[in-house]
Amino acid sequence: MARLESEKKGGFYPTPPEEMKFIIDRLTCDEGDEVTLIDPCCGKGEALKQWQEDLLAKGAHPTSYGIELEKSRAEQASDMVDHVLKCGYEDAQMSHGAFSAMYLNPPFMQMKERMELTFLRHLTENYLQPGGILIFNLPQYVLQDCAKILASRFTDIHVFRFTDANYDTYKQVIVYGIRRAKGLRSQEEKNYQAYIEEKLISYSNRGKDALPSLDEEVEFQYKILPNDKEVALFKSTKVEEQDVLDSLQTCGFFRKIEEKIKDLNILTGKQVIPAMPLKVTHLATAIASGALPEEMGDHLLVGVSKRVQTTTIRENPKSGKDEEVTELKSKSIIRIFSEKGIINLK
Repeated sequence: MARLESEKKGGFYPTPPEEMKFIIDRLTCDEGDEVTLIDPCCGKGEALKQWQEDLLAKGAHPTSYGIELEKSRAEQASDMVDHVLKCGYEDAQMSHGAFSAMYLNPPFMQMKERMELTFLRHLTENYLQPGGILIFNLPQYVLQDCAKILASRFTDIHVFRFTDANYDTYKQVIVYGIRRAKGLRSQEEKNYQAYIEEKLISYSNRGKDALPSLDEEVEFQYKILPNDKEVALFKSTKVEEQDVLDSLQTCGFFRKIEEKIKDLNILTGKQVIPAMPLKVTHLATAIASGALPEEMGDHLLVGVSKRVQTTTIRENPKSGKDEEVTELKSKSIIRIFSEKGIINLK
């Protein structure tokens, strides 16, 4: 388990390849089907890539989608996964009901509530299509926290534990389920929901002997259905400052600044070169005064002056005591409006 220990970060526990093999052995598909796979906590993309390659070998045409918050892992995932968003799931916009199957391996953490429950609630509400398959990776003792949502949203639920080689470290289990269609429930469905919820809660507290191991003989498989809808939307709403700066460089913003300085040199007959590299506050003032263009390709730039409150501790020269001193200062920023969103450069 040294690999897991060395790679865990912020509640991130990558699935060992040997366990992932057993997980995907219980999944099948029809040859030629177009299927969409999503992993909202994809890490480096290794598990999702392994899953995709297995379905390719089974004759399907899978497209993979991953979301990863941690930048270095997201960059590595980009080499393995068809589409990767470098953000948290809450900053992602995705087509509803457009994914055939989801592998959910959320952070194992306690915040205001268990993070596994938070991710389950938000990510299984809308994105899986009716009949879509959930594969949920979590510690066994957290089943009781997630039992109600699992029982209410999914049918044909089965639970397996990790093999003896890996179970004892994190007590991980895998929950399989089929996303039920939204709508009114029959009394029979309500009774099934109550039964499953009670069963999951009991599994939570009974230890590994209560559950079959993933490496036991596969007696049945979950069939991944072709996606009903196209994934027309899969993007991040999070705009990184560096992304905007790179875009400004591409559209020639800084080149146009240099041209303006050259024009001023010609008009005045003097060499006008900034003694120091221009800061954002200088550019904001220039934009606000009309010296620099506001429209830069697909961006609109506005020079904005903000009042910023600062509080410092200073010694009172009369009393010799430290006192809080609050000051209001003006600060110039550039506000950029683009298709990616609105961002302030400070």
